[in-house]
Amino acid sequence: MNNKFKNVPFWQLALKLGLIFILIVMFIQLIWEWIKVGNLSFITDGFNNGEWVNYVGSKLILGFVYGIVSAFFLKRNKSKK
Repeated sequence: MNNKFKNVPFWQLALKLGLIFILIVMFIQLIWEWIKVGNLSFITDGFNNGEWVNYVGSKLILGFVYGIVSAFFLKRNKSKK
């Protein structure tokens, strides 16, 4: 477990962490909107209005930043030990 993150390249680790984070955030938002609205019509409404570009763009940026920051701290903490 200690060397698990040491041998993985930085960008690969950042990409994996970012993608996992995006999936978790999107799942939570999907459940939240479903509870709030009561159906899944909000998905088609977002695509019809063209809001999906902003939605996808914001999630990609959020995932990218989260992945880089998390990978940096994981690599730094594992190299100290």
